[in-house]
Amino acid sequence: MENSSSKIGFQNQMPLDKWTEEEVSTWLKLVGIKECYIDKLKDEEVTGPALISLREDFLRKKIGMKSGQIELLFSKREQLLKSQQPKEKSKSVLDGKDVHEESTAAQSLVCDSQILTNTGEQHNNPTPSCEATASTETLTLSEYRKFDDDGKDFRYIKHHLLPPETGIENLLVPCHEYKSLELAQKLDSKKLQVKVAREVLRFACACMNMRSNGTIHFGVMDKVKGTHKHGEIIGVEVQNREDFVDALDYIERCFKVLPEKCATNDPRKCIRNPRFVDVIDKDMNVKTFVVEYDVVPKANIVKDKLYTVGIPFHEKDQKVKSEAQTPYCRVGANTVPIDDLFSSIKDLSETDQQREEAESTKHHTTVEFREDQKRTLSKLLTGGKKHMDNSLFYIIVTNKFHPPHGENITFLVNMNTFCVFDFDPDSLETGLCAAFRKQKALTPHFLDDYLNEDQSNSLDISKKLGLFEKTSWIFCNGRNNFHQKEEPCDEKTWIKTKKKKLKKAVSFICNELLPRKSFIVLFLLMSDVEQPLVQTFSEFYEEMNGHESIVVLSESKENYKKWSNLAQVSCHRSTLYNISVTMPLSHVDATVQSIQLSKSPTTRTLPVSSGGVCHLKSADEAMLHSLEIISVDQCENTNLDVMDKDEIKQKEKYFYHGGKIDWMNFWLADKHKCGDIIKRDAYDETNAILERTVNCSNTIRPIESINIYHHPGSGGSTVARQVLWTWKNKVRCAVVKHCKEITTVCEHAVKLREHEERDQNHCLPVLLLLEDQKSEYIDHLRRELRHVVTSKNITSAVCFILLICNRSNDPERICAMSPAKTVAVTHKLSEDEKPMFSRKHEELKMTLALKDTNYILTFVLLSEGFERKYIVDFVRNTLAKIDRSSQVTRLIRFVALLNCYVENSHISVSHCEASLGIVTYVDKLHYHAFVDRLSDEAKLLFIDLREDTTHISSIRIIHKLVAEELLNQMSKELPQSEIAKDLITDKVLINHRFGRDEFLKFLRALYIRRNKKSRGDLKDTAFSPLIEHITKTEELQKAVVLMTDVYHSLGKDGNVAQQLARLLYTNHRFEDALKWAETAKSCLPYDTFVLDTLGQVYKQWFFHSFDNLKEELSPERGIEIINIALKAISAFRDSEKTPKKETVSLNSSYYGEVDVSCRLLKFLSEVDVFAYKTGKSQLIDYLLTDYVPETLKNPGRSFTRN
Repeated sequence: MENSSSKIGFQNQMPLDKWTEEEVSTWLKLVGIKECYIDKLKDEEVTGPALISLREDFLRKKIGMKSGQIELLFSKREQLLKSQQPKEKSKSVLDGKDVHEESTAAQSLVCDSQILTNTGEQHNNPTPSCEATASTETLTLSEYRKFDDDGKDFRYIKHHLLPPETGIENLLVPCHEYKSLELAQKLDSKKLQVKVAREVLRFACACMNMRSNGTIHFGVMDKVKGTHKHGEIIGVEVQNREDFVDALDYIERCFKVLPEKCATNDPRKCIRNPRFVDVIDKDMNVKTFVVEYDVVPKANIVKDKLYTVGIPFHEKDQKVKSEAQTPYCRVGANTVPIDDLFSSIKDLSETDQQREEAESTKHHTTVEFREDQKRTLSKLLTGGKKHMDNSLFYIIVTNKFHPPHGENITFLVNMNTFCVFDFDPDSLETGLCAAFRKQKALTPHFLDDYLNEDQSNSLDISKKLGLFEKTSWIFCNGRNNFHQKEEPCDEKTWIKTKKKKLKKAVSFICNELLPRKSFIVLFLLMSDVEQPLVQTFSEFYEEMNGHESIVVLSESKENYKKWSNLAQVSCHRSTLYNISVTMPLSHVDATVQSIQLSKSPTTRTLPVSSGGVCHLKSADEAMLHSLEIISVDQCENTNLDVMDKDEIKQKEKYFYHGGKIDWMNFWLADKHKCGDIIKRDAYDETNAILERTVNCSNTIRPIESINIYHHPGSGGSTVARQVLWTWKNKVRCAVVKHCKEITTVCEHAVKLREHEERDQNHCLPVLLLLEDQKSEYIDHLRRELRHVVTSKNITSAVCFILLICNRSNDPERICAMSPAKTVAVTHKLSEDEKPMFSRKHEELKMTLALKDTNYILTFVLLSEGFERKYIVDFVRNTLAKIDRSSQVTRLIRFVALLNCYVENSHISVSHCEASLGIVTYVDKLHYHAFVDRLSDEAKLLFIDLREDTTHISSIRIIHKLVAEELLNQMSKELPQSEIAKDLITDKVLINHRFGRDEFLKFLRALYIRRNKKSRGDLKDTAFSPLIEHITKTEELQKAVVLMTDVYHSLGKDGNVAQQLARLLYTNHRFEDALKWAETAKSCLPYDTFVLDTLGQVYKQWFFHSFDNLKEELSPERGIEIINIALKAISAFRDSEKTPKKETVSLNSSYYGEVDVSCRLLKFLSEVDVFAYKTGKSQLIDYLLTDYVPETLKNPGRSFTRN
């Protein structure tokens, strides 16, 4: 974020390695590093030499710095190091004609983030010390107030830089002259008036004689002095504005006109009264201004006249006298006396003619408006795409809406709006909120709701606030007619009480909830702009590291003018102009609707039992947020006029390359905009079962189930969705969203069934698709639905049909167990399917214009029946073309490793960008930046996914079989242990913010999740399949080292320590196993599984010791073995006593205690003391009483106390 403190530049001339902590802190502040990180770096005594050697892991771990700030620091450090390298002295960019011409070509400079740096001589010939100081300063360019305009909302920013003083180039483009007035402003009133009059009258005389517009600025440096640059805005303290107005009273005393017979009031008509422009300074204690006088020598006033002026001055006796009458003109950027009066008078007629022509031309030129507002608006709102769709979220920030505005908000309703920051306290009753909620559901919130005071993770907060389900409406300045805590307040009170809350809310959304470049922030300036709205812009600008993805829509020029004047503290005016559009809201509404791919209908249609349809309002649908409802008119709101053929082809290509099918694919196929989607035999089978279920009159179960089990990548999910698409006109169809509470799903399913139906016993069934849900979840849902049906006394045949679609490694075996209600979808095509796939293959090559059919690889693999030789050859040929040492290849290894061992795993694009070193916040098209870094081979291997709720884009290998073969071939040169170690020790991936919880979940599954047949796996495993593979094909120690790295990388995870203990005791390394079991216990002291593992360590150790006794046992060794056994029993008992969750049923500890106890009795009975005829009775006495045999008294004393 730009701020006034960062524009002044850094003055230190010492080499970087000589800087102190204070100088480093000053530099960090100037380049825009956040204050909290600066303080931490100062506490760590980061001096110049330390700054040079700073590393990313230190900044992340020790300082806690985020990625964006790290990239900024490293970028600025690199620039600093380059600037301190010896280089040729270059000519000042402030000096010379080029800059002069550029600065005056269009009246004002517009250059976002452009920096002017003095590196050479100044035309004011400063002293060497001043020159050296100025040569290192960096100041941001500013633009002028609009000429001859009151500019009541215009502001300058202190220490910004105006262009160099200018001469005459275009008579209407004003020339400029600066006066600092830094000493004169301390004069008394009379002397100040004389000083101002001297400068204004001389300058005005020159402008009038040259027939040129001009402005003289007081409070702007007219030369390099000390730390200040030429053109730097410093401001003037104005004690009395009348002094600057009264200075013009010298006009009549001092001005003369030639020929003398002419009127002498011309200067009054040409010299405008002073304008006092506020100077913004964040650190200011005193109000300052730039005082400006405009000179407008209109042709009808100055024609055929030459002006002279006697400059006023103070005598020693304090009387004001005038110098000799002198005509002035402009020569370059200077005001000088006219030397050749005769020539000047002779040239007047030509100059007058030029002025007249310039004024007549002015009226035919418009510079106020952009030529193509629609194109500008489209590009800003779509991120550069051709139309708007649901690929982006929108965050709306708005001030007060007036009632007529509510008629033109359809474009907002159609947007994928994530949240609204609303500064209108009346919005819920008469403003935007009132109009919006009539058409779309929303959830009201306040800034306090986003504070996260209990430090919950982002997923918990999202769930708590209902984000991603309905639009979150945040009342940023309270609400009228609400309780006292949320009463509206004025600007100053808001800054004191709510500014910090707003900052936290913006930071949370930008840094925790939404990935960068997945959203656009839209500011709506619908009424007079106030500081809180501008403050919100500053916060988003800072958190988003710039203006990209920010759009400003202004209802009027006046609103925009005030906005740009206030917001320029954060962002340069030219940048604000480039991201802003000024249009009436009605025009915006019509324009944006024309580029929106789909409209958000206020209602959709559902089938009813009578054979017709009924309406489902969008607000009612939003209340059923656990279901994705498929309506009769699904996708009919799509605007085909804005969807071109290339986009349709891309959507089709994505599906056949391995992407998940979308409802749009079915709709486009029905509209004959793309090819038909093949219906596999499983579709006909499922359809037949469903037909029998719905139409069977003697069905007695109100809740029926149909199961589809499928090989991954065989099209099972497509089959299930084809069934829903076919039946959406006959029954009510919905997909159950993941991670939704069962009671909520049940409640919503019942409401969907009964919506707009008169008789609950005569409703259409509801067909619910459940994809990859656990059997426990499905059984529980079935019970809940059955309970509702019973409690409502519903007597109709079928109420709910659960279409259960799950992946399986052996779908045919499961189907054989329940053939009546189960369908299997395999990789193997039937004889009927093969010709269909063959024809489709040829059709796709033609319609998609594919040079390489590998771009629809999943379809090709299915067509080939997933023949292993085809996969092996494809992978071998692909790997032969890639650079094995590249970062992209490393990423392929990681994704293949995860996809091979963890079902449904993927890596977010944000993680991939971090791994590849792509700086996301400076790239306009976020996802394309990642794609552009991929090789052609990588593009063949990866398929991109998009999480439906959080919009986190991810990648995976196109198919698990391809992932397995990739890993198989790549591990020949780099073992899987090394790939896994490289993955788990990659701090960039581990610590990356977005999608982190899910990424860590995949890693834990990779390293510690065991396979179980009960969960649908092919076989049971003792450890994770990866660890078992490494142990078998490489060596145990590599697995141990890897698991140790996993433990540390995952934040000393007790479950990892537990698995490491199991791995070690299984391989008879009991001392190491005990250490890790104790570590796991210290992390999870009340976990029954961890305590059971500790018991197992002792148990296996005791058994191993007992089974391997080959020589006579000494008493000491015997007691050691007995102690191990007793510790095992103690650990098992601790496990048994631990409170268990209802879902946990662990008998292992009971069995373990019995096993150890029985083996211990056997061991004791074989000890010499008890190994004779009457030994058993002595053993019983020893165990049950205080009796101790003589042999055991001394060495067994410590034992007998147990």
